[in-house]
Amino acid sequence: MEVSGRMVKWAVELSEYDIQYAPRPAIKAQILADFIAEGVTLETAPEGVWEVYVDGAASKHDDGAGVVVRTPTGVVHEIAIRFRALKTNNTAEYEAILAGMAAANYLGARTIRVLSDSSLAVNQLNGAFDAKEDALAHYMERVKQRATAFEAVTYVQIPSEENMHADALSKLATATNFESTRLVTVQKEEEETNQEATVNTTQIAGDDWRTPIIRFLQDGVVPEDAKEALTLRQKAARCTIIGHDLYRRSYSGAYLKCIRNDEARNMVQELHEGMCAMHAGARSMERTILLHGYYWPRVKKDTKKYVDECNKCQLHARQHHLPSTEFQGNLSAWPFAQWGVDLLGPFPTAKGKRKYIIVAVDYFTKWIEAEALASITAHQVTRFLKSNILARYGVPNAFIFDHGKQFDCAEVIDFCDQVGTIARFASVAYPQANGQAEAANKSILHGLHTRLDDAKGNWADELNTVLWAHRTTYKVATGETPFALTYGTDAVIPIEVTFPTYRVMAYNESDNDEARLLDLELAQERRELAAIKLAATKAQVAKYYNAKLVPHKLFLGDQVLRRNFRPDPKHGKLASTWEGPYLIREVVGANTFKLSELGGNKIPRTWNAQNLRKYHCSS
Repeated sequence: MEVSGRMVKWAVELSEYDIQYAPRPAIKAQILADFIAEGVTLETAPEGVWEVYVDGAASKHDDGAGVVVRTPTGVVHEIAIRFRALKTNNTAEYEAILAGMAAANYLGARTIRVLSDSSLAVNQLNGAFDAKEDALAHYMERVKQRATAFEAVTYVQIPSEENMHADALSKLATATNFESTRLVTVQKEEEETNQEATVNTTQIAGDDWRTPIIRFLQDGVVPEDAKEALTLRQKAARCTIIGHDLYRRSYSGAYLKCIRNDEARNMVQELHEGMCAMHAGARSMERTILLHGYYWPRVKKDTKKYVDECNKCQLHARQHHLPSTEFQGNLSAWPFAQWGVDLLGPFPTAKGKRKYIIVAVDYFTKWIEAEALASITAHQVTRFLKSNILARYGVPNAFIFDHGKQFDCAEVIDFCDQVGTIARFASVAYPQANGQAEAANKSILHGLHTRLDDAKGNWADELNTVLWAHRTTYKVATGETPFALTYGTDAVIPIEVTFPTYRVMAYNESDNDEARLLDLELAQERRELAAIKLAATKAQVAKYYNAKLVPHKLFLGDQVLRRNFRPDPKHGKLASTWEGPYLIREVVGANTFKLSELGGNKIPRTWNAQNLRKYHCSS
């Protein structure tokens, strides 16, 4: 015989108590009957008229009510109730009457006499006065509806001195600090006796989600709106009151204890960052809460909100490995109109104490200019641009730099202004913004790696050889060599001299001049075809890149965390992944922002959304 899922679950739960199981023998019918008779007590309420003394009290902050229920046998039940602000004494009196009738009904009374010192409430209920206010008319209807649960109800006005017992309870409710809770106390007779029976207390928070369910299960109270009443009945169908607590039956069959909103917040906090917690994710916490037998309606939403707003979780969150912004390709429509400039190094010291390489690459032809330098200063940068770019290829439309101090300085910016070109700066640590220069760096590094053996200090001598190899190699993006797009014809490479091709063997100086003129005539068409192929290649790259996109939108005024590129060395592996929070003070372009500290101090340079993470402030 297979064991059901519920039995397996309870067996696992009880395994820690070392309980031994044994098959149960047959049970005789009389033994079972005796067992039921011992466990079940049939309760019978005393017959006669029950007296219900009620009094309401309205205070500056909260309102209260006192209820005294006296059974025909003389047993007295005292109830003090704390309400949310009801604004008037009359509404408090009506609430007291409703509470007294609910208590009497629960205790099993069939005929009751409601005694109150409120002339208005008693006369309105007896029909002597009309209820002109909508609020009081609403209360009258509620009282009449509740009266249908009894065989007979009478309303009697009594002097205040005869209602001092209920009046004292109402003042006690308003004078005692119950922390905005509503206290409903019901005394239930186990047997007829002159002594007070056991008291069962259910305490319901004023804004507690359990309040309408408990009131429905105990007193049958439902909202007047039909839709709200239907919703309440659907919620209560899976709930029951066991002892003093509300429980909800789960789909596995086990009962989940329903807890207040403040208890839920404390539970989530303890599970997430308590003594034995490890800042688990929202889904893990949801499962832990439900498997350990707790429930409230916003389990999923509250746990996710708490995890999202946890400061430590945000500072130590994992880095983005998938792109969060769309691919931003940089297209140049004409040769030598746009150059990307970057630095490479340091390398082993070569002749002339040279340790660095400054690299410039044309975005259209992929032509690379590079020079070995002993130092990387702004003066060296302007000298290189003037002699290697402007003197050979003319004034470009724009130079694209990163935020190195050698580029992002007044001397380089003033130089660009003087010659009439634009100095653009890529977002910090965003290779796509100056990706062409990064690709050129990789090409040069690969060439040097493969050409140098143990003599690493000879890298400066091999630099021109690497550049020549790059310029005469076909590029997939354009389908041409950089040399061909620059000069209109393919260069003669050393292998054509070692193993002569037809154009080398048939070389004629006069014919060569004519062929070169023809190449120049066709150079424009060749460049146009290369531009079309370059645009198609960029589109394919963008499609592949954007397919893995996990976007997160940032807006002006948002608080963000910035990737920690330079963690404190003393923290080692325990350094935080992100730092901040900072405030987005300016939107420079698509997914590019300028930041400031929360105190107002500006953060230099621009930052791309790829290196930013939205910061969730705790509410």
